[in-house]
Amino acid sequence: MAKTERKIEVWGKEDDEQLTHTEMDDAIESELEGMEDPLPETIDVCGFARSMPNAKRLAGDVLERLLENLDAEYGNPDGYMEYTDQYLESMKAAAEEFVAAVLDKYTVWACDFVKREKVNVQEWIKANRPDWLEENDNGRND
Repeated sequence: MAKTERKIEVWGKEDDEQLTHTEMDDAIESELEGMEDPLPETIDVCGFARSMPNAKRLAGDVLERLLENLDAEYGNPDGYMEYTDQYLESMKAAAEEFVAAVLDKYTVWACDFVKREKVNVQEWIKANRPDWLEENDNGRND
């Protein structure tokens, strides 16, 4: 089975603590603007995909915590409630449906590194910021 490529949603440097650039060119420009002269020949820019939680495992955790809380707060003080397999399966299905609905509207901010691009700095400036070449011999507006 072929591995599906994950959608890159943000760009930056591999060690960035906060990723804000949704376009690769924005990340490149931001990095170049913050560099001292002389500019390097190449830079690396990294693409990141959202790190989605495992919905099935999360649903299991939600159900387990709910049942533990119910037993602790409302259950028989002499022991935990016993569930039939059929009833437990229907609760698992409902928990999975609930978690899927929440995740559908939840924006995950945790990201995973998925791609590295090596960018030729002078070629990028010529193609994307030729005004830097006109304004300043070193290629940037200082």
